[in-house]
Amino acid sequence: MHAITKIDSKTTMFALALCMVTAMGTIQMQPVLGGALVDRMGISLQQMGMLFGIELVSMALACTITAFGAHRQNRQHLMRTALVVLLASNAWSMVADSFTLFCAARLLSGAAGGVAQAVVYASTTLRTHKDKTFATLNICVLLWGAISLGILPPVIAAHGIPAVFAGFVVMCVASLLVCGRIPAHGLAADNKGTDSIASSPLQLNHVLLLVLVVLLFAGHGALWIYQERIGKAIGIAPEHIGMILGLSVLSGAAGAAVAGMLGQRMGHRTAQLLGFAGSMIATLLMVYGDNVAVYALTACVTMLVWFFGLTYLLTLSAEMDTTGRLPGLANASVFMGQALGPAIGAFAVGAGSFRNVGWAAAMVYAIALALSVVVTSRHAHAGHRRSASPLSPT
Repeated sequence: MHAITKIDSKTTMFALALCMVTAMGTIQMQPVLGGALVDRMGISLQQMGMLFGIELVSMALACTITAFGAHRQNRQHLMRTALVVLLASNAWSMVADSFTLFCAARLLSGAAGGVAQAVVYASTTLRTHKDKTFATLNICVLLWGAISLGILPPVIAAHGIPAVFAGFVVMCVASLLVCGRIPAHGLAADNKGTDSIASSPLQLNHVLLLVLVVLLFAGHGALWIYQERIGKAIGIAPEHIGMILGLSVLSGAAGAAVAGMLGQRMGHRTAQLLGFAGSMIATLLMVYGDNVAVYALTACVTMLVWFFGLTYLLTLSAEMDTTGRLPGLANASVFMGQALGPAIGAFAVGAGSFRNVGWAAAMVYAIALALSVVVTSRHAHAGHRRSASPLSPT
């Protein structure tokens, strides 16, 4: 009972959220940080893309590898090791005096961040209210993104780029102080049969869910990189575009909060239908809109329903696999979607047709919508079979 209370405590939730935000690294601030690196360090746009790509790829690989074995390890030791490496790599980033060394530091940072994220996702499966846990994590990540994008320009202007990584060092220290609240191992009841489950190959529905995560982020990424250009094309002032996109991030936090409050009162199928159908409709309305009101409304609605559906999708991954392996792999699939989305958008935009981008994103969402019906239906049927089994607990 004490172990359950500790896992479900607010202090454990705080520790998970802080470790998650710290492990995200530069992902949330890449637009602003990338511009500063070009202006202040003199790197080219191609080098900037290579730098962030190295960090993302190493993060994805480390998260994937760790997801398969985190349930067998002491999660506290694994998290502490990742945070120490993350601290060292950010300290190295502060003093790296060449592009090659800077890339090496960010590669190390990405790998450590991927390990830490996998541990966070493996630990969320131990909590009783998984929907509220994922909602809280999403809200914290979004709020941190909004805050970091707001404070980064004045911080860099006053103290330079090293100050950004000094901030990460401080966050690593804070995370090290609280990561002891993360359960070292799962409960005995939850661990029963864990090794046999985790050593078994992924089931078809697990793979389909991972594809669904890739499609979700691909559809979003295809449009997201052009949203500033879309606003400019219809005559919205740059400062107003930034304000609208910042408000849309807060709308995403609201969507995650609503998902957390509804919890199991709404089924997974309904949640995914709302998320994907809403994203598809809002995307098309945005690229066919011609005024600031439509642009602002669709930007906010897209993020609201998108994060609403994402929260339920991550909760579904935790329900499917209590070892934490599938949630960790789902997090790794995020990076694949983030890479695929801009590629789809670049292919569709051609000479500057944002409507083509909108239709490309909508088609991705349509495929995901159909696939979500298959995944949620199979999960529901599996749940019914387990309930009907005479060996299932009553």
